[in-house]
Amino acid sequence: AEQVGTTLRPVSEEGSVTDVLGKVTSGQADAGLVYTTDAASAGAAVDVIAVDGAEDVVNRYPVAVTTHADDPDLARAWAEFLLGPEAQDVLEAAGFAVP
Repeated sequence: AEQVGTTLRPVSEEGSVTDVLGKVTSGQADAGLVYTTDAASAGAAVDVIAVDGAEDVVNRYPVAVTTHADDPDLARAWAEFLLGPEAQDVLEAAGFAVP
């Protein structure tokens, strides 16, 4: 909020974005801050309002193969798939973007 010059005064603070979205879609809250992907998953149950500067606050979701993977070849194949065009198209359709 400080990055865009906004002061937040939440009535409640939920433990997860899913909980925030649940409060909004059930009518228990008038508004909530959630990720674009979560708002998109709610479809017509919510009205999405863009927040100026939100594009500057990026969450990164790295992919890595652990040193002690039970099947490192399969893990590498999964990581390569996620970085490939088919998975990137699916992620983009769900609201994710490459920074």
